[in-house]
Amino acid sequence: MRHLALAKILVVLSVRAAYPLAAPLLLGVFIVATVLFGPNGMRSSEALAVMRASPTLMTVLWAGWLVLGLPAARAALVPPSGTYLRWLPSPRLVFHLAGAVCALVVEAPWMLLFGRGEGLLSAATAGLAALAGHALAATRPWGAREAFATAGVGLAVFARIPPLAFGAALVAACLSVPAAFRRAPEASAGVNRGYFGRSPLGALASTFLLGVLRSEPAVVGRALALAALAGLVLPLAARGHDLVADASIGALALGLAAVALSPGLSGAAAAVVRAERATSWLCDATGTPPGTRALAAALAGGVLGATSGLVLATVAALGLHAPLALGARLVVLSVAAGLTTGAILVGGAREAEASPRRGDRGMLEALVWAVFGAAAASLAGELSLAVILAVGIVRVGSAARRAEVLRRLRGAA
Repeated sequence: MRHLALAKILVVLSVRAAYPLAAPLLLGVFIVATVLFGPNGMRSSEALAVMRASPTLMTVLWAGWLVLGLPAARAALVPPSGTYLRWLPSPRLVFHLAGAVCALVVEAPWMLLFGRGEGLLSAATAGLAALAGHALAATRPWGAREAFATAGVGLAVFARIPPLAFGAALVAACLSVPAAFRRAPEASAGVNRGYFGRSPLGALASTFLLGVLRSEPAVVGRALALAALAGLVLPLAARGHDLVADASIGALALGLAAVALSPGLSGAAAAVVRAERATSWLCDATGTPPGTRALAAALAGGVLGATSGLVLATVAALGLHAPLALGARLVVLSVAAGLTTGAILVGGAREAEASPRRGDRGMLEALVWAVFGAAAASLAGELSLAVILAVGIVRVGSAARRAEVLRRLRGAA
């Protein structure tokens, strides 16, 4: 009875921790499933047959579910408010079972899909494999046991023999759930340190990004909308010019990235510089060098640019029905071009913000960079990416060196 009371408390803590995260996820899955599997829609068995026939699609859908469900599953598996209870003289199995049962509730939509399409054994396999995947994602650092559990998850996902897949998923869950419970305090401490640890560059960049997202989300939305528009244009341009070779389509992606991302990222770069200006008092108080601030701002602009490039590549790959190799090629080229564009344009925005006489510097730099990127892509094809990256490194380094001069100009203005 004592262990049953503890299990009840653990379940209540898991529900309280996971409900705010799981409710929106389950509601969204319900809406999508209603449309996709409606009276005139697909059947679960048909969807699973398509997934089984395409390992790439299976990998993408499993990865998508693991990413979407990770916050809720992690909160259900190891609720932060239950950490102090592990000091009680109770078997660890009580903690493991209570967390696993609550996490399996989060996996219910995934289990329902496999259960309706392939039966109870497939549903149990999917639930245990998803539970193991989420437990592994909540565990760090990894060791040999976690690597073995990862192999078990892979075998459970891709094995064609149901009993073998179920056994692999069960073994993976039995290995990963205790590891996630055992290392939960270490993972929580890592989360409290932030994604960038003690790096001042990463901390400043994340601060600038949060400032932009909170104060000027429309700027980011405009940049992403332009990137999506370029992604829609790319398949039409490729078909209009009869481009079939992957290298030709990659060169077209670089040219479109230069033309479409520069206007949107110009506004986003100016927003990053305004966020940097808003935190200048804190940087002055902590003695952060101007060069570090400039590099952090360039990193923040680069992250926004890389995100825009990813949107462009994703939309373009879907429009082209691109195979995995071409899709990966588009992602690498567009993300690299967007990263460089965002980092460079932050320097122009800082020049414009430093003195009213240079107010048009950011717009002009965006225009010049768009022309340069498009011309380089048309002349050198995919090899122009090396030139773009080299110019980007030089420009970011120059901006870091000029940061102190611009800071004085801004103060004088």
